[in-house]
Amino acid sequence: MGQDYSYSQPFSSDEFDMTYLLEAEAALYADEGQSSFSVGEPVRNPPEADDGIPTRCYCGSEAAIATSYTRKDPGRLYYTCENRDDGGCHIWKWWDVAVTEEVFEVQRELRLLKEQGFECDQKLLKLQKTVCELKVMVSVLVFLVGCTISTNTEHRPRRKGLVNSAPFFFSRV
Repeated sequence: MGQDYSYSQPFSSDEFDMTYLLEAEAALYADEGQSSFSVGEPVRNPPEADDGIPTRCYCGSEAAIATSYTRKDPGRLYYTCENRDDGGCHIWKWWDVAVTEEVFEVQRELRLLKEQGFECDQKLLKLQKTVCELKVMVSVLVFLVGCTISTNTEHRPRRKGLVNSAPFFFSRV
């Protein structure tokens, strides 16, 4: 559903007309758009291996760009394989379709990077706030320790028993 199966061997005959196939595909997409099945957010599927600009053919050769000389698509560029005439299964994809898919993939990746950047910014702000709170706590603890040391160093008569080993707030009785 929604996949582009445009990897097929082009026909050399100008008599073959794919109009009915394109109309059927358009009707299929229209049916999907009118479906009662609705998802709140679009489903993010991982990109398929055949999406975007092809770099290699199924046979292992590098993809090459060729020009269509058919009556229907004169001068239209497409990706193909130099070995396409050997009868095997080789890559074939319209250049504009490949570039469009590649642009959509780059846009998707850019959106993900922006989302990750926003999340990192939020985490950084939270960490900065935590550091400020910890600095305040350290300052308070330093102050309290300073007060304790100055209180304990005052000249007072020593008392016998557990009172001297008790914390300073118990020893002020």
